[in-house]
Amino acid sequence: MSILLINSDVANIGSWIKILRDNNCDFVLSNDIKNNLNSIKKIIFPGVGNFGKVIDNIKKKKLDEVIIFLLKNRNIKYLGVCVGMQILFNFSDESNSNGLGLIDGRVKKLNFDDLPSTHNGWNNINIINQDSKIVENINKYKDFYFNHSYYCEVEKKENIVSSLKGNNKICTIVQKENIFGVQFHPEKSHSEGISLIKNFLIM
Repeated sequence: MSILLINSDVANIGSWIKILRDNNCDFVLSNDIKNNLNSIKKIIFPGVGNFGKVIDNIKKKKLDEVIIFLLKNRNIKYLGVCVGMQILFNFSDESNSNGLGLIDGRVKKLNFDDLPSTHNGWNNINIINQDSKIVENINKYKDFYFNHSYYCEVEKKENIVSSLKGNNKICTIVQKENIFGVQFHPEKSHSEGISLIKNFLIM
């Protein structure tokens, strides 16, 4: 089984390569995927950067078509991180760009009295759906590392696994069937973040 690690040319994938190697995972970078998709069982999309630039980069490489095909036709499990989560939605205000449209909702600018316009640092999450396998053995109010200026407004509440503690309008983990997204950076969130990544790897 191989994991497809998406390289959008704006994300730092080095930490993800190390995590996958440390967990003895067989993976392939999207640069090297060519036309051999038969062995792919999971996709990880690490996220950093501008929504529009990320979408443009993956469209140039036709990775948007690969992702949609695998998720819709092969029931491949997907984990998107930060902007890798945001691109799952219909539209982003960040660059007035369409997303992949795999989860209904919109990416909007942070504009809350209790948060800065750039949310950078550690915050607790509030797990709403504790039956989701992505949060198995994760403390309900555990803190994770965030770095974002936009958030996902999720249309269907049943897709929300967790929200930001103290602000339930900010979805921190989303799930629709085989598709998962996290707004925070589990690769920078120490042991709890690694536990969440392992939950995804063993699904």
